[in-house]
Amino acid sequence: MGPKDAIEFLLGYDFSRTGYICLSDTYTIAKAEENPVLKNILNQSILTLPDGKPIELYARLKGYREVSTVSGYWLLRALLKPGIRHYFYGADTSTLQQMSDSFKNEFPAAEILGYKSPPILASEEIPDNAVIATDFAEINRLGPDIVWIGISSPKQDFLMAHHQERLEHGIMIGIGGVFNYVAGNQKISPEWIKEIGMRWLYRLIQEPGRLWRKYLFAISRFFMLFAREIYNRHLSRKN
Repeated sequence: MGPKDAIEFLLGYDFSRTGYICLSDTYTIAKAEENPVLKNILNQSILTLPDGKPIELYARLKGYREVSTVSGYWLLRALLKPGIRHYFYGADTSTLQQMSDSFKNEFPAAEILGYKSPPILASEEIPDNAVIATDFAEINRLGPDIVWIGISSPKQDFLMAHHQERLEHGIMIGIGGVFNYVAGNQKISPEWIKEIGMRWLYRLIQEPGRLWRKYLFAISRFFMLFAREIYNRHLSRKN
């Protein structure tokens, strides 16, 4: 599935069927390889889409030839059209206000029902958090079709999986740092950088202090997965 397929799927989706969609980067996939709970969360989603060229290449190496990168930023923009109701859950209040201003200027016809900044929590605090439960009660009162979740990965995946049963209508889509792109707090990488699989480097240059440990783990672990897959394929051919 690629971007056009994902957009077509969501434009025709029956939002009375609740659930969540994950856009997974290399860090999330690397963490899932060592965390069976996270792996199950990704496997139980409506869709788990590759957020980055390395994930696309790895999926194709495993035989999924039709897979291609789906950008959360462009997915959001493609779905901000009349007929779909949206709610945004993530980031801080300042970022959400900047997002609201941006949407009013660029997508004045978009049906946006609300914005809310979630509490800052560790992953293990997410499942039974009372504040999140209260926030979902308000989301249900408003009844959006898509709740866009904008917190760091894989926390957003844990939040969507653990709280999907609270959602009475619509789906959640985890798009992480896209909130900052929309607000104008960060620059999104040019398309050619994404196409050559170097978006991670573009982001690292922007935020080296916050991202270097995360990317060091993700890149080293992900290359190990690649090497293991190539080795296994080589063995299978010999046998």
